[in-house]
Amino acid sequence: MRNNVLFKTKFRKIIDAFWLREDILETIPNCQCEYLDNSFRLLSVSSETLFSENELKPVFELYKTEFSIIERISKAGNEHPGHIVAR
Repeated sequence: MRNNVLFKTKFRKIIDAFWLREDILETIPNCQCEYLDNSFRLLSVSSETLFSENELKPVFELYKTEFSIIERISKAGNEHPGHIVAR
């Protein structure tokens, strides 16, 4: 099952966007973490393992980053692409 969470972020310093991404990669094993826009406002975090925003909250707080969850998607590996399983 692939889990994907889309965050809307707001940084005090733009360099924090880079360090936040690196810390998320260390916090959630085998995850993918990427910004979907050039202004570093939309952050996509996906992983094969389940994770919650509570695991990431200390990382966001470390950089004094405002964040909110825009979307949460779980996809089973054997389903057709684009088929979304709501949790």
